[in-house]
Amino acid sequence: MTKPTTVPTLPTRPVRLRLTLALFACYASTHLVAQTAEPVLTLEKMVSEARAADVYDVLPNRESSSVFGTARTQQDTPRSVTLLESTLIDLYGIQTVNDFVAVTAGTFTGNYFGVPGALDVRGERADNFFRGFRRIENRGNFPTPVAGTDYVEIIKGPPPPVYGGGKVGGILNFIPKSAKSKTTKFIDKPVGITTATVGTYGKKVGSIEYGTPFTLLGKRSGAYAFLESEDSGSYYHDIYNKDTLFQLAVDTELSDSVLLEYGGMAQWAKLNQSLGWNRVTQAMIDGDGTYLAGRPGLNLDTNGNGFLSPSEVGAYALEQFAFANPFPYGALSASQQAAFALDPSTVKTVKLSHHQVQAESIDFSKTDALTGFFDITKTYGPDASLKNQSFYDSMNHTKYSSYGFTADYTDVVFENKTTLHYKFEPAKDTVMDTISGISYRYTSGDERESRGRGYQVLDRRDISYGATGNDRFEGAHTGTGNVPYNWRQIGTSSNFGIFGLLDTTWEQKFSLILSARWDNYKATTNGTDLGGVFAKVTDSQDAFTYNASLSYKAPCGLTPYLTYAESSYVELGQGGMIDRLNLEGGTWLQDSKITEAGVKGTLLDNRLYATLAWYEQQKTAFNSQAGSFDRYKSKGLEFEARYAPTKSLSFTAAATWQKTTLLNSPFFLGVTPAYLGLDPVKSYGGRYVAVGGLIGVPTNLETPTPRKVFSVGGTYTSASGWGASLGGSYVSSMYAGYLQQIRLPSYFVTRAALFYHKGPWSLRLNATNILDEKYYTPQFLFWDTFISPSVGPTAELSVAYKW
Repeated sequence: MTKPTTVPTLPTRPVRLRLTLALFACYASTHLVAQTAEPVLTLEKMVSEARAADVYDVLPNRESSSVFGTARTQQDTPRSVTLLESTLIDLYGIQTVNDFVAVTAGTFTGNYFGVPGALDVRGERADNFFRGFRRIENRGNFPTPVAGTDYVEIIKGPPPPVYGGGKVGGILNFIPKSAKSKTTKFIDKPVGITTATVGTYGKKVGSIEYGTPFTLLGKRSGAYAFLESEDSGSYYHDIYNKDTLFQLAVDTELSDSVLLEYGGMAQWAKLNQSLGWNRVTQAMIDGDGTYLAGRPGLNLDTNGNGFLSPSEVGAYALEQFAFANPFPYGALSASQQAAFALDPSTVKTVKLSHHQVQAESIDFSKTDALTGFFDITKTYGPDASLKNQSFYDSMNHTKYSSYGFTADYTDVVFENKTTLHYKFEPAKDTVMDTISGISYRYTSGDERESRGRGYQVLDRRDISYGATGNDRFEGAHTGTGNVPYNWRQIGTSSNFGIFGLLDTTWEQKFSLILSARWDNYKATTNGTDLGGVFAKVTDSQDAFTYNASLSYKAPCGLTPYLTYAESSYVELGQGGMIDRLNLEGGTWLQDSKITEAGVKGTLLDNRLYATLAWYEQQKTAFNSQAGSFDRYKSKGLEFEARYAPTKSLSFTAAATWQKTTLLNSPFFLGVTPAYLGLDPVKSYGGRYVAVGGLIGVPTNLETPTPRKVFSVGGTYTSASGWGASLGGSYVSSMYAGYLQQIRLPSYFVTRAALFYHKGPWSLRLNATNILDEKYYTPQFLFWDTFISPSVGPTAELSVAYKW
């Protein structure tokens, strides 16, 4: 086994104390110097010059109200938040939520079924938001679209009370392109862009976007439409991606004080999922694909139709509960021993290619998603406004994977929120910015899954040989009735919330933000238990969410801050439903809390923006299959920097030191035979499940997340229109799962881009992993040792024409 690398500990209290003293010294020194109005005017001029030189929007220069509800710059926001403009997203070749690690501290996402649905932030899966509203749960159901966004905000920690309860890790807020500029002014003439992209492994993407001013019933309006279609292959064999995305955003001025914003997004996604490599051992990692091949000796496909049905596998009990470690092999029945064993004549050691993963071309994951919004804002002057927002989101999703899993999810969400914004000055040099409002959210859905009965025996397949009828499981989606959806949750839920925020600033330096929210949640589910028996359960709970933030804007350009927040979030299944078992136990509403301290700075004549944040967070989750709580504790240090010294040069950097610990021993839906003292050759045909405490798994386990992630990037742009960027990301070594039997090595992945702009034409060539780094990412789902092999060098060429 590879010796674990030594990881530096997080900064100690003396280090944080020295940081605090340094900030105090900065404050004191600046107040010893006489100040006049002239330096302030010069500073504003330098800000303008710096922004004009920042061609790719590296420096954050957009005010946003997404974090708290009141408009603030990035430096003045006392929370860790990263804002990425579409120009920077394109430059760095960010195509999925997994790619945000290149520019965002605190993020790292394993290969969740191979589908980039949600980002992991601070060791926790983040919520996806669209224009400030939480979307339907998306854990590997379909790719969350990045194309067509005007900008993206990654907010670390639980959502602010104005948004409602949410996961402690963070939120991704996607803002679609619209007919308004950063300054909220309407575009004054039609604009359009057509883009075509081709790349390695059959990548083909085409898009067209068009914005125009117009009048609607005599009212000034603007519209922006975006359409993208993709039909691509993959570096991995038998993996494909077909996706169509359409967005429309419209703004209409009913009067000088009333604005309508409305539109929507539709997505049609068709792809298939990948679990990466099975039968993983440390020797396989150290040997870069050294794989124990071998097919099951007993053929269970008795009717010869190429699929295993419940009636064919039921007599063999391919799922075995491990009640001890070492597990007594004799506890398996004779029929189990025969079904679990590999055929000795097929057992051998082979070398797997990184292209080979556990997937078939008949596997599929289809999703139709529709999102809509309608806002009406009444402005009563520069300091008061009333806004009513309606949001709709729906998902119709069906998936099948031949290792034995079928799911069918339908989900609809509607939310309406009314917000009053009022700003006033109660005393000299004191400004109070307030937000208050109410919201109502309603969810209805049907979550169906085919679970258990010895299905999902993932080690049974020899992926070096390929799928056979003896390891391909029949799906429930065929409608034959051979495979029922034995896990089904049909339900509705709602929450009514009241929230308020007070944002107070003294002398344009000291700032205190206090916000709170009360919610009443109601839920009804008619669902099955683990045995497939239906029952109807209704429950209601109240929750209180609050946030307190204190900051000081020092004249030297630094802004230290301190934030504490607590939030409650609803425990949802993969299809977005609250399962009956959680409702029965009253465990469907979970708590989380976070403490964050940091400093932000705009330095070097406003050409450098940097942030440093330390955090500690806790959360609970209820595991209905184990019937027990999982408790997590995380702490970390994050650093981000953006630097644009000249019009030709810009740099980005992000660094993360983090550790997330599971405080209890977990429940395992898949335990490796070797861990139980069993011969894999006699066991890979079945699977073992276990309660961690019964097989000697200790508490306080580190989650399969890297402790250190560093990313850097630099861009050069010439006056004649051509340029280049170069960067990379380092990820430290980590365990592949909670059993800590396999240590994945550290790695460094490089990326580069060449681009050229002339008149209406632009060309960009993006390449990733240009040094062909071999690496592995964990895929801890319900099995402990599934990993995904690295994707080799890839490249894509984009040609765009703007009119």
